[in-house]
Amino acid sequence: MMRGRDGELAAVTVPAEALAQALGRHPRYKVLRLADAARRNEPRQRNLSELTVAVIDVETTGFDQREDAVIELGIQRIKVDESGRVVETGRTYNWLEDPGRPIPPEITRHTGISDADVAGRSIMDAEAFSLLSSADAILAHNAAFDRPFVDRRLELPPRPWICSLQDLDWSANGFECRKLGCLLHRCGGFHEPHRASDDVNALVKLLEHRLESGDTVMRQLIRNASRPNWLIEAPETPFALNAILRERGYGWDQVRRQRWRFLADEALVEAEISWLVNDVYAGSREPVVTRMTWRERYALR
Repeated sequence: MMRGRDGELAAVTVPAEALAQALGRHPRYKVLRLADAARRNEPRQRNLSELTVAVIDVETTGFDQREDAVIELGIQRIKVDESGRVVETGRTYNWLEDPGRPIPPEITRHTGISDADVAGRSIMDAEAFSLLSSADAILAHNAAFDRPFVDRRLELPPRPWICSLQDLDWSANGFECRKLGCLLHRCGGFHEPHRASDDVNALVKLLEHRLESGDTVMRQLIRNASRPNWLIEAPETPFALNAILRERGYGWDQVRRQRWRFLADEALVEAEISWLVNDVYAGSREPVVTRMTWRERYALR
């Protein structure tokens, strides 16, 4: 509000971005911006070093990758230059699909997707297959969850997969947690979670964030994911050690009912095996270790 020439108070309209910038300069405030659909097409001379990455997210009827079904698929293809910058974005595709069975109430509460929303709807198979199979790599925030659903639903051939949850050491880069919303907040954004296209938009924004090292998140992910990794599977671990295993980077395989993690450094594998044998299993068994490339990693086994 301000006073006009007649001394009366009058409303003044200030552009929202100007207000956000002013508030963002104050040391006691932080401004978060909505991670909406990225639109970029930088004028440039295209070269063979650019990669086409399909960023995806799925919503499903549950967590069983052999039995549950996809109810929503979001895809956006981006082009990434050799420095890890997103230089071109395609449109965001989003499909709902009727799973042929009632959606569990807890899934509707979690995603907001109801039986009425998906009734008679289906993924455009040919279009989705083409978008993913022709990309240089497919990226999801939890590829160990998303990949088996997508591979089974679209019968994709083996493709390189990148996981923004697992293929970057977020803690070493100063982040307190690895959940997409938490990471996005640290990068100055927010989104409406648990819908496929919104999660894709948030993920694309996260990929552009520049880390303290100077690299973008995208560049670090490509560098890490493209190296051979070693999958360490640890079945029948003691329940009392769950918190320690999670802190150490072990995920939970809902289908195989066991803990697992990837290691990118072969030199660390022997030490990890020794820790599991001695500190977790007390000498009673050994973990299963498998060398994998990004074509095999995160697939249903």
